Formats: sequence, structure tokens, C-alpha cells
Amino acid sequence: MKWGSNLELKDLKHAVSYIHSEINRMETMAGTLSSIERDHYNKLTRFDHSELMDVAVEEQNAAKQLGAMKQMCLSISQKLEGIQQAIERGEFGGAENRDQTH
Repeated sequence: MKWGSNLELKDLKHAVSYIHSEINRMETMAGTLSSIERDHYNKLTRFDHSELMDVAVEEQNAAKQLGAMKQMCLSISQKLEGIQQAIERGEFGGAENRDQTH
């Protein structure tokens, strides 16, 4: 990927940093909600009531989906960290990465 000016590179750094920060927030929220859903499941399964058992199963499924979202966010966050490091190493800018048209 080639970036023309220092302003574009600065914008790229800012965008990647912002996305990385938001993905980390989403990971935290998904983890928290997953824990809450698991706790709800555990509480609801203590009752001997079929409707509550149905809700408990829904809570368990939600906890699993949120856990998967947390893992997805972690993976994306790691990839963004790699992009940030590549930017810092100069792999996304500089004269050597610009097209030469003469």
C-alpha cells in the first residue's frame, strides 16, 4: 500500500489507532456481557421451571456468541497492532514506497 504525503500517513496512523482503541473497547464489552449472560444462565438453571430453563438456554447461547465476538475483536486488535508497527517502521510511507513517474 502506498501513501503519498506525511498528512495521509498521519491520517492513517490516527485512523488505525482509533479503530484499534474501539475494537479493544468492544472486546471488553463483549467479555463483560458474556460473563453476565453466563451468570444469568447459572442463576436461571437453579429453578425448576420450563420457561426459565428456556430463557437460561437463550442466555447460554448469547454468552457463547459474545465470547466468540470477544475472540474476533482480539484477533482484529492483534492485526491492527501489526499494522501500527508497520507504519512506525515506515513500511507505509516514505520516498522509497512512492510511485516514481517521470
